[in-house]
Amino acid sequence: MKYFKLYLLSLLLTSTAFAYTDNDIDGVDDSIDECLNTPFDVLVGENGCAFGQSNHGALTLKIGSDISFNQLSDTNTNINFFANYSYNNWNISLSSSHYTTYDSVNGENSEAGDLYLSAGYLFKNDNLHTKFSLGSKLATADEGVGTGENDYFASLYLNYYIGNKQDFFLYYGYTLSGDSASIDYKDFSAISLGTGYAVSDKWYSGISYDYAGANIADGESYKALSWFNSYAFTEQFFVTLNYAHGLDDFSYDHTLSLKLGVTFE
Repeated sequence: MKYFKLYLLSLLLTSTAFAYTDNDIDGVDDSIDECLNTPFDVLVGENGCAFGQSNHGALTLKIGSDISFNQLSDTNTNINFFANYSYNNWNISLSSSHYTTYDSVNGENSEAGDLYLSAGYLFKNDNLHTKFSLGSKLATADEGVGTGENDYFASLYLNYYIGNKQDFFLYYGYTLSGDSASIDYKDFSAISLGTGYAVSDKWYSGISYDYAGANIADGESYKALSWFNSYAFTEQFFVTLNYAHGLDDFSYDHTLSLKLGVTFE
């Protein structure tokens, strides 16, 4: 159970802290970039659009899978879907996850799934961008199929740009955990600190240190180092790849995440 709960914490952290991508490398997060396919050498305004360019909002869709494993516990896999619509400085996101845990003792699989909904607003000041979001995790089924409770969370994301190539970011999130029929969950915080670099006009790469407190009694905090990559194949299609290495005895040693995305303006 500890491994599974920590895996849920790592998924929540991944779906929020590592949602940052900038596929057109214009210094504006894709979640609030209203013109996602701006050429690399074009100056843009705070909304990510070239000066004088019209904006009708943008819809971004991503689908992918995560797998977490080590030598001491059962393997977890996750199929997830993410949708985000942005207009001006506002954006709204919806994501769903379906987990499968393989029980090596009994040779059986157990499943769970939940739905996440959030809305955010971006404040901009020169090279510093600050994004504030509120959201909820909605249990899609009773405990045993879903995690069985509804959570509410708030997050603050600070992003400081150095030129048009490198950025430093700090994420902080706090979750008010609901209780299921059998478990009293604890509220917890999550933190991520890192930096990213635009290797080319198509490839963005970043590293971070990640922490999430335990949401169960006697649980251990999640600590990991992560390497994140985003690559744009065309103006519409892109792929993200993330690797996380657990730094404590109660987290998975390795977590791999691969997602394919498409953007419509």
